[in-house]
Amino acid sequence: MNKKISKTALVLWGATDLGPPYFSADILWRTDFKAPDPFFLVDILDEGDLIDFGKSYLLTNPLELERAKKEANSGIEVVNAYDYKNKSRDYIENFLKWQGVKKIIVPDTFPCGLKDKLTKSFEVVLTPAPFYPKRAIKTEWEILEIEKAQRAVEIAVAKAMDYLRSCQIMEDKIIYGRELAEEKIIVTSEMLRKIIDDLLYRQGYLGIRSIVACGRQAADPHCEGSGPLYAHQPIVMDIFPLSMETHYWADMTRTVFKGEPSEQLKEMYDEVLFAQNWAIGKVKPGVDGKYIYDNVLKHFEVSGYPTNTKTRPMEGFIHGVGHGVGIDIHEPPWITFVKWILQEGNVVTVEPGLYYQKERPENTDTQGIPAGGVRTEDMVLVTKTGCRNLTKFPKDLESMIIP
Repeated sequence: MNKKISKTALVLWGATDLGPPYFSADILWRTDFKAPDPFFLVDILDEGDLIDFGKSYLLTNPLELERAKKEANSGIEVVNAYDYKNKSRDYIENFLKWQGVKKIIVPDTFPCGLKDKLTKSFEVVLTPAPFYPKRAIKTEWEILEIEKAQRAVEIAVAKAMDYLRSCQIMEDKIIYGRELAEEKIIVTSEMLRKIIDDLLYRQGYLGIRSIVACGRQAADPHCEGSGPLYAHQPIVMDIFPLSMETHYWADMTRTVFKGEPSEQLKEMYDEVLFAQNWAIGKVKPGVDGKYIYDNVLKHFEVSGYPTNTKTRPMEGFIHGVGHGVGIDIHEPPWITFVKWILQEGNVVTVEPGLYYQKERPENTDTQGIPAGGVRTEDMVLVTKTGCRNLTKFPKDLESMIIP
């Protein structure tokens, strides 16, 4: 037994490869080691210091031991978990006791069974996200990876828009094929999503539940969309690809129209775009995300687009302005109704939207509110004096109308 003073340790458990339900972005961020089976990461804290690590250990089984030693970040000692097994197989307890640990800090998403087991031997403290606050401050390498993913999104969405340009409008449908009648195909959400996801895959990214939702379907912000796409109606494309190599994400939304939309839809689009541009202009270090959210919500109310979240279906501006992007698609910081101070190095989305399940022609402050949804989304990097937009794709209304 280690005779030193009792210690405190951060303890994480999870897998770091694509796919497992127990994926841990925190472990991947700390170790840069990808494995499909869960393992433990232990950060022994310096005495009296809850920020800097005294020593870090990656506990893995013999199957991954040698690879982990080669691939894990420097400064993390890789140890064979089997060296600490006894008849009860409680290797993590044995390892922590050997290190002189008395108190452990785990994320509030830690498995209940493991927590209850460890509580028998240690003081266990749950901590909410962010478990590693430094994760929200992106390095130059991380920013580059996010930008690479964003360029892949833009190429894929441009391809989808090119496809729509090659189509024609027949009554209210979008039709592909101009020659014989039997060759004409009604264009669907599924068809456009396949174009996007296939091109993302060829660039090394996974399109996971990519959204291509039209008309009233677009009034549900995360509805993937299905069935025919309709002319003159909003087609919301929200694409968030995952890098198969590095596990970094990007996130972009554009609302496009095949054929000229109504004046009401144009007005709705302009208000969303105005709100987004205003919000981007307010992003800088020290700004509270709640301040941005509150003012975007107020802008929509004053402009004649009320929000109601107390009845069903909800309508108006029914989600936050933005969220952090990195190894997770949704991670701190948040630009929403809770206080969260932005810092230099944050990468956040700015994505206001309006959603109405039913037409509201009686609205007197506008020309009337159409049914459907409109959203536009960019990613920005918080800089020393403001922010830099990582999204290069156009978003002006003229560019979003496809003849």
